Amino acid sequence: MVSGKYSALTGAVAREQSLANISHNLANVTTGGYKRMTVSFESILRGEQQTAAANGLNYNRIKHNFSDLRQGPVKETGNPLDLALQGPGFFKVLGPEGPLLTRNGAFVLDQNGALRTHNGYPVLAQGDAPIELGVVAGTLAVSGQGAVFVVDQEGNREELAQLAVVDVDNPNNLQRRDYGAFALGEGVAEQPVEEVVILSGSLEGSNTNMVEEMAQMVNSHRLYEIYLKAIKAYSTISEKQEDLGSLS
Repeated sequence: MVSGKYSALTGAVAREQSLANISHNLANVTTGGYKRMTVSFESILRGEQQTAAANGLNYNRIKHNFSDLRQGPVKETGNPLDLALQGPGFFKVLGPEGPLLTRNGAFVLDQNGALRTHNGYPVLAQGDAPIELGVVAGTLAVSGQGAVFVVDQEGNREELAQLAVVDVDNPNNLQRRDYGAFALGEGVAEQPVEEVVILSGSLEGSNTNMVEEMAQMVNSHRLYEIYLKAIKAYSTISEKQEDLGSLS
C-alpha cells in the first residue's frame, strides 16, 4: 500500500517539474535565439530491486533536463547589426560573472561605440576582448564570417574587429543563464566552428513550438491529476484500514 502511494507521489512530482519546464518554454516563445528545455524520465528502481522492494510498482523521476539546440526560424529585419548564425556555434558575450554563449544576435552600439547585446552585455571579439569601435565614420557592417567593418563614402572597407564565434564539445552540460544565454558547465570546453556562417540583417527566433508545448502541457497536466487521484485513493484506503484495525 505504501509502495503504491509513493509511486504515485514520485510520478506527480516528476510531472510537476515537467509542467514547470513547459511553462518556461512558453514564456520564452518570443525570446530571440532561445533553446527550448526538454526532459526525460527514468525509473528509480529497476529489475529485481523494483520487484522485491516495491512489488513491481514503478518509482520515477526526471532523469535529464537538457537543451534542444536545434536552430530556430530565421527572420529578416534589415538591421545590419542583427545577426543570425546559420548552423552550429554561439556568439560570445561578457556576462556579469564571465563569458556567456548566446544565439541571440540582436546587437546594438552604445553611446561610446561599444557593441552590446540587447540587454547590455558586451559582445566579445576573438581573444575575448570586448568590441569597442568608438566613433564610426561610415556605414557599419558584418561579413558572413564575422568580420566587423566600416565602409566610407568612397566605398573603402576597413576591418575593425572579428566576432568570437565558438562551439562546445559537450552541449548537454551547458548551464542556462538569463536571456537565453549559456555558461560553460563542468566538463565543457570551447571548440572552433569549422565554417562560420552569419546572416547580417536577420535574427534567429526561439525554437519553441507553441502548439507542441501546449499539447505536452495538457498531457502532463492530465497525468498529474491522475497521480493526485491515486494518492488520494491510497490515503482513503489507509484510513479505512486503520479504522478496521481499531475494531477489536
